[in-house]
Amino acid sequence: MDLKKGQTVHLTTGGMTCTVIEELGRGGQGTVYKVDLAGKKMALKWYHIPPDDKFYKNLQKNVDAGAPSDAFIWPEFLTVKENGSYGYVMKLRPSGYYEFGQYLLARHQMKSVSAILAAAMKICNGFKLLHRFGYSYQDLNDGNFFIRPEDGDVLICDNDNVFPQGEKSGIMGKARYMAPEIVAGGIPDKFSDRFSLTVILFMLIYLNHPLEGAKVAACPCMTEGNEKKFYGSEALFIYDKDDHSNLPVRGVHTNVIRRWPAFPQLLRDTFADQLSQQKLKNPQSRLIEQEWEKIIAKVRDSLVFCPKCRQETFVDSSSNTAKCMECGASFDITRRLALADRSIVLTPGTNVFIDMDNIVDMKIQTATNGEMMLQNVSNNSWSVETPSGKIRVVNVNDFLPARPGLKISFGSSIEGAPNAKAEVK
Repeated sequence: MDLKKGQTVHLTTGGMTCTVIEELGRGGQGTVYKVDLAGKKMALKWYHIPPDDKFYKNLQKNVDAGAPSDAFIWPEFLTVKENGSYGYVMKLRPSGYYEFGQYLLARHQMKSVSAILAAAMKICNGFKLLHRFGYSYQDLNDGNFFIRPEDGDVLICDNDNVFPQGEKSGIMGKARYMAPEIVAGGIPDKFSDRFSLTVILFMLIYLNHPLEGAKVAACPCMTEGNEKKFYGSEALFIYDKDDHSNLPVRGVHTNVIRRWPAFPQLLRDTFADQLSQQKLKNPQSRLIEQEWEKIIAKVRDSLVFCPKCRQETFVDSSSNTAKCMECGASFDITRRLALADRSIVLTPGTNVFIDMDNIVDMKIQTATNGEMMLQNVSNNSWSVETPSGKIRVVNVNDFLPARPGLKISFGSSIEGAPNAKAEVK
């Protein structure tokens, strides 16, 4: 039953109610309305056909527990069962965010590679926290993410299908994003979530599906049987190292053909491993979210601005020189910041992330005399030891010459390493 403008909907919390303002959109599972809740504009998802009582009780538990992180547009209030159905209230999606599928259809574009990597990091972090809370998502697909193209900030929606690890929500998900064992009829869990996460990351970076190559392109009709074959029993990575029968097709899979060699070898090797036949068939061997975060952090450390054309380019940190992917100019990359096991290339215009999050802690600038400078844009003052042993403090927004031998204590922490320290090489 559809709700009408001005209709009052009762919530399970303390006799509270919300009032329907207007319809925002509808899908196969339900309709989303803008509502007024105690003077605050929020969103109400109302189910077309109400899921069972187990689903309802789980929603209430999720409401009571709260969101794993601010990335989730989480159920905040559950409605009373009335008018033949029920629903839940969540925050409204702010303007400026677009559904992930819109990027896959080229209706919107990410503004930079930095934004792509920031989105990847936010997605990984969200699911790391979700699994730490003991949940599995169970229906991970391109409709679950809204991304802001300027900076890659991500909002994760449709969280009503989140269930405790080992329990089944009754929602199986979309075949293109389901792990092969789920396509075959298994129960979704954190391991199948990790397969879906790998697919989402691949599509975010390369804008094509990792299992859709020549075999899928040659399929005249995607029947249910073909879905079970291509995404289940015969799933094959398009760049499988041993079987080249599902390679991308020129003129069809243009994005991945162009982007695959442009991103670092580390990413290519990781996806080839995670989508290998061994990992497809052994769910518990899949990469956990923390490891994905470390890999994305290393990739981000190799992304710099070319000092000639001022465009983003990847560099090989094992070399002392780099060649810009945009203008072809060669430039020096010997100046580094050594931080734990990271070697961060310093070039003017580049942002440095000390922690594995999306907060820029350091910006590389050029002084009027041409010297490279490190600007503190973190929330903490730095303590710096010079090669002669002197100590100086670099306050927020102040600058420090990027001179070899300087040892910096950031006064913050990276995961597992309090009071992170680095040295300019």
